[in-house]
Amino acid sequence: MNGSSKIKVDFNLLQSGTWVLEKRGTQRIHYFEKELEGGGKIIIYNALDVPSPLDSKVLDYLMLKSQENDWIEEIMLGSLRQIASEIWRGKLPNNKKLERLKKSFKILANTRIEFENCFIDTGILEHFESGYWQTISIGILADYGFIPLKTRGNPLGVKVVFDKNFIALCRYSLGYKLIPYAPINGLRDTAYALYKWAFRWYDSEKGYGERWIGDGKKLVEWYKNELNSVAQYKYPSEVLRRLKSAIKQLNENKEVPFALRLKEENGSHKIEIYRKEGVTLRREVPFDTLPYPIRKAIIKLLNQRKDIKEPYALARSMSWKEIENWLEKLVVLEISNWDFVKEMLEWGKELKTFESETLVIEEKGEKEAVIVFEKSKLRKGYIAQFFKAFPNLKTFLYPAKDWTRGEKILKGSAK
Repeated sequence: MNGSSKIKVDFNLLQSGTWVLEKRGTQRIHYFEKELEGGGKIIIYNALDVPSPLDSKVLDYLMLKSQENDWIEEIMLGSLRQIASEIWRGKLPNNKKLERLKKSFKILANTRIEFENCFIDTGILEHFESGYWQTISIGILADYGFIPLKTRGNPLGVKVVFDKNFIALCRYSLGYKLIPYAPINGLRDTAYALYKWAFRWYDSEKGYGERWIGDGKKLVEWYKNELNSVAQYKYPSEVLRRLKSAIKQLNENKEVPFALRLKEENGSHKIEIYRKEGVTLRREVPFDTLPYPIRKAIIKLLNQRKDIKEPYALARSMSWKEIENWLEKLVVLEISNWDFVKEMLEWGKELKTFESETLVIEEKGEKEAVIVFEKSKLRKGYIAQFFKAFPNLKTFLYPAKDWTRGEKILKGSAK
């Protein structure tokens, strides 16, 4: 584990969070529910006590250990005291902290996160032992134990076994963010929750992101839902005070790659996220910078090759040139928003990339369209340009060998 380590976090886990904020003392909470704008619902529940930010930091530590060892489900860690020292940033843990760390493993083993009508298939459902589209419930740890180590003093070592579906969600996800691990254990609870939240909206390539968070009751509701807070705040001033304190801590932490600014415009608030001055950009893995639809399409292509055993590992090792070669094999694109197609056509006209033979469009009803790119007529690098211009495009992509399916779609006969 080094200072440049990053945790791969699936969009679903970023959306749900793995903590409940502002639990105090002996307060026991077994259930936390958040409703999303689209009508979906996320529930974090636990018969013992739902995770606090500390428990979530322990989970970050365990996830990174698994990730660094090729996503193994069963991990044998060092002594409990050694883990506590890393979690509390090198400070020698007392017996109270060791007992609290033990409790974290128990909490994580009893926690489940349930998604009702809001789970995003980030390319991982095919890896689940069973898949449920409307409601998906995911555990975190399947098992854990404390085992005396054969070293001086026989200290307790820790063995954990991840839930198979949880590891599949983290390992095979094609919709994710890479979050620097180094700052995590130095952040107070609200700053930690805000740090994770900010990565949902921060574009590391552009170095900017923003999100309106409202005012009055909307601001209080935003704080509760987005940061998983159980505090019963009545006044926006209480929320703003906590936010300003958390933003100050994040901005002063040199390990956090971005800074946040809270702004008020026309009676409403927004948070701006921008790259800190002097931050040196590490060279990103090209595959990690691609939009989710294109990641999914490349993995689909690689899966068709029997000689490729680890398509995800291969994709992350590719250079831009190698990725470009695979992108040119994506020739059929189905889009379910006709207004978007018209916008895209205007963009293509300006770039002079479209020719009548290059693009075939057929309107299917008012809101559906199919676009077929003809590989032989494509200008070099066109598809890469296309996806960079429209990073939020939600599509179904078909590889070159599925060209007949593309023709059937155009004729309206594909199921």
